[in-house]
Amino acid sequence: MTSLEPVREFRAPVRPATAGSSHGARRDVGNPIDTDLLRRLERLAGSHGCDLLEAAFRGGRLRLVVDHRDGVTHDLCASVSREASVLLDAEDFGPASGYVLEVSSPGLDRELYGVRDYEQFSGNRVRVTYIDAGTTRRRTVRGELLGLSPDDPGIALIREDDSGDTLRLTIDSIHKARLLVEL
Repeated sequence: MTSLEPVREFRAPVRPATAGSSHGARRDVGNPIDTDLLRRLERLAGSHGCDLLEAAFRGGRLRLVVDHRDGVTHDLCASVSREASVLLDAEDFGPASGYVLEVSSPGLDRELYGVRDYEQFSGNRVRVTYIDAGTTRRRTVRGELLGLSPDDPGIALIREDDSGDTLRLTIDSIHKARLLVEL
């Protein structure tokens, strides 16, 4: 089954993203996906020329988000879904009552998943929710993604719309960053 409807939930990285790494698939914290299975899903996506950006299992739904340099088509999602279904069945994945497999693109308002996304989408408008180091509270800003700091690739630079200030945010402090769609 394929779907493009968004899922809003907190996810944590499976492994830390580093400057030279790929995106690094993510998983739901409350329902861990076996690391070996996650690697096989990443290889499966790679066999289609895709990056597996996210693998989240929550509420009886396994959501795989894939990206392809030429864009993600419905046929590509269907192919990945068919092959993932076979792999997951062979692994006896999920509860006895079953689960729904959803394979989708990251969408126009895509989330930024790793260091590579912060480089690739430099110059785009973003909405970023992060933990403010001074107050330890969440703060959400809109602005222009300027990319990564040249002296520290673990720091994203965002020019805030309201103040015009350039924020230096560690990738680890960012709860969620999403592209803003400008139509």
